[in-house]
Formats: sequence, structure tokens, C-alpha cells
Amino acid sequence: MAAVVSVWNFLALRKRSSKATIAAVLIFGTLVSTSATAAPTPTPTPKATSAVKIPKGSVAPSYGIVFNSTAKKVVDIWEDFQCPKCAVFESINKANIAQLVSSKTVRVNYHILSFIGVESQRAAMVAGCAADQGKFIQAHDLLYKIQPSKENSGTWTYSYLLKKMATIGLKSTAFKSCVNTERYSAWVATVQQSVVNTSVVATPTVVVNGIQINRATDYSDPVAFVKAITDPSKIVTATPSPSPTTFALTFSVSRTMGVEPTIGKPTGDAPKTLVLGDLVVGSGDLVKSGDTVAVQYVLMDWATGDVLESSWKGNPITFALSQVISAWQRGIPGMKVGGRRLLIAPPDWAYGANGSGKVGANANLIFVVDLLAIPSHVIASTTPSPTSSK
Repeated sequence: MAAVVSVWNFLALRKRSSKATIAAVLIFGTLVSTSATAAPTPTPTPKATSAVKIPKGSVAPSYGIVFNSTAKKVVDIWEDFQCPKCAVFESINKANIAQLVSSKTVRVNYHILSFIGVESQRAAMVAGCAADQGKFIQAHDLLYKIQPSKENSGTWTYSYLLKKMATIGLKSTAFKSCVNTERYSAWVATVQQSVVNTSVVATPTVVVNGIQINRATDYSDPVAFVKAITDPSKIVTATPSPSPTTFALTFSVSRTMGVEPTIGKPTGDAPKTLVLGDLVVGSGDLVKSGDTVAVQYVLMDWATGDVLESSWKGNPITFALSQVISAWQRGIPGMKVGGRRLLIAPPDWAYGANGSGKVGANANLIFVVDLLAIPSHVIASTTPSPTSSK
């Protein structure tokens, strides 16, 4: 399968004033993606494969678990074990997916993501260890069956997960050691990072031969799901192949570097997809997908105009882009150190229907991000130890 490249439309900022605040009429580029895209089948080098331990059934460090690897028809399933919608999807289509796996005529790729948090990472590692024992499907189904009602509730400890996995026969010393030593932690992180090369912005996402099935209809209707798998050429997408668009800002944002940004209260409807634009273009190193970045940022709720978070109250934060929400994974690459960028993230690009902390359900969010450094680009040097003079 060939990857379909996402479209990035960076439009020039049109200045109406020389003041330090950008007026509401400035136009930002909108990040849009084709509706038909899937991660390409990796072709790793032996060095890359040995660098990251991968479980049985995975074809590469950046891939999940694969069944029927030689089949020509390919179904990619992107899920997170803590995702409530994934649990609903699995409850509706579990039998159909099992039929695909057992038929031997369809290649089924489970891309197990872990963007919701540490408990998603633990569950993904447990699933990888179960794959080594030939019980990935059983563990996969059980994890959705025991999914807590609240994400990152503290329920999914390794001790708890091992007790539950024992009920399906996963009791061996090898399995327990695999889990407790987090044998597949690097693999889990690499699979999560692989999503940035796709147009997957929500879970679950199902792609058939490179075409995303219709989220509005095919996920919750078993008959429609089977039809989409049987003949992907007849998939009707809700918004087929969107074109680059522009979005006129309805609020002001300050652009003085080194000073906590101020954001005017938005008016009107929030955009339906990720919007981004550079308030200040940096002159330093360029961020790439998966980098570790050091930033200062402010987060505002579109509906209320309330500032929900600000790193400016303390120290800058540092994190890997592979471990954060889709808006940052897709919206920060391309920035240069010393730059300030505005991101407007709809719920599907942020925290979705469940929200997180101060972020409410289905919240549209505004981020203003100052990029201070890219630690992952820094090569550590050896500093000689000081010697005492006599």
C-alpha cells in the first residue's frame, strides 16, 4: 500500500497592523488529509529490527500485530485499548473481524495505539506479550471486556492485568516476565509514533486497501462493515478527498517572544479540522515527526475563552511528540526553534468525547506554542572529568 501524504497549507499571514497583536482577519493554513490513507508496510533493515524488540506476529518495529501476512486484501485496524468507542466497535464487529482472521484471505493489521496514557501503554505491552504465546486475539478481546469506565483510572496495573490474563491461560513464567520487564515498551512507542505518517486522527479507524471506511455509518452497522470490507471500491466517504481550505481568525493573539501570550475570546463556530499558523517564524532547527521538544504553551477553551493551562506559570515542558494528542503530533512538526505557532484543535484531534482534566467533553481547543529547543537533536558529548592540580 502506498501512503497518501497529508496536505499542509501554510498561507502567509496578511498584516493589517504593525502592533504586537495579530488582528482577527489573518488567515491561517488548515491541515487536511485525504480520506483514504494507511501506513505503508514497513521494510525494516536488520539493524532497525534488532534495535527494537518486536512480538511474534509483528512485521516491523513500527507495526502492530499482523494476521495472514501474504493476503492481497488488507484491513488496517487502528485502536487504543482504553478507547470507549473502540470497545463499542469491537462489540459490534468482533465476529466479523474474527471471520476475516480465520478466512486466511484478508491481511488484518492491528495497529495498537497508546495515546490515551500509561494504562494504554501497559495494555499494549500485555497484548504484545500475549502474541508471543499465540493468544493475541484472546488478550485483545479480554482487554476490551474489562475496559474501565474511566480512562487512566489506576485500575490497569500490571498486577491486575496479569490476574485477568491468567483467566485465559496466560500464566507462564515467560509471559509474566515479558510483562513485568516491559519487554515491548519500545515497540509500543514506535507503533504509536507511526500514526503521524497517516491520516488517522481518531480511534477506531479502519482502512481497507488504503480507503478509510465511513465513520458515520460503517463502524456501527455490521452489514455495512462487511460490505465495505468485501468491496472497498464502493465505500462512500463522508467527506471525500477534502481540498486545502483557509480559516479566518475571529480573535487576536500576541506575538512577542519570551512573554506569555494573550489570546482574545473566540467568536463564531470553531473549525472542523486542525488549523495551524505561525505567529512568529523561528530561525533555528526544524521539528520533525516524533522529535522531543521543549516548549512553553497556553491552552484555551474555544467555547468559554477560559485559559485551562499555561506552562508559563512554571518551567518549560519537554516531551516526545509521539506521546501527545494528534493535534501536537501533526501540528508541531515543521516549526523552527524560536517560533510561536497557533493550533486550533477540534475534539477528534484532541481529547474527544471524554475530555481530560480541565478539558471538557468534545472541547474545541486553542494552543499557542513557543518552541524553545529540540532536545532529541542534541548529541551528548563526553566532558572530561576535572583533575586536581598539585
